Amino acid sequence: MTGCKVYLFNHSVSDIVLGAGADHTIQVFDMNQGCMATQIPDAHCRAVHHLTQNKSDLFTTQPGSYALESYNLFLSSAVTDGLKLWDLRTARCVRHYGSHVNRYHHCTAVLLPCGRFIATGSEDHIVSLLYIYDTRSSNFLHKLPRHSETVLNVAFNPANPEYCCCRHVVKMGVCLCFV
Repeated sequence: MTGCKVYLFNHSVSDIVLGAGADHTIQVFDMNQGCMATQIPDAHCRAVHHLTQNKSDLFTTQPGSYALESYNLFLSSAVTDGLKLWDLRTARCVRHYGSHVNRYHHCTAVLLPCGRFIATGSEDHIVSLLYIYDTRSSNFLHKLPRHSETVLNVAFNPANPEYCCCRHVVKMGVCLCFV
């Protein structure tokens, strides 16, 4: 990995750290062994600017076997290359999400607490949107408007159906979301 770009420390009990380099790779480090577990070369056509994993929380229960599987997934994002959902066990891309516009800014994404949905910002020219994807398909479910600038960061409240987004002009907004 040449020039470290992004690190993601796992918030659950595992000791896995994800890293992304300027050479378009994603590396998975096992902190128990003190070594790199796997490397994904050419993960995106540009350098990865965002990594995220499903985080467990006290408010949300995930139904069935999907809950266990969702903790083996992580998201990566790169400008002009959309979002990719990866499986840690196979180090392969399982889904590519590209319906949202991400040409210039580092728009991030988040897995919703239930593990079934992804929210990401967009830089559409007419009105900036928040896109909601289903992790089981590559198509978007909803476009949530009401944003006058590019939506850069998204966070969800695990206790209430609300999301918070940070826009390009550094304005924060809390909105209700019913997915």
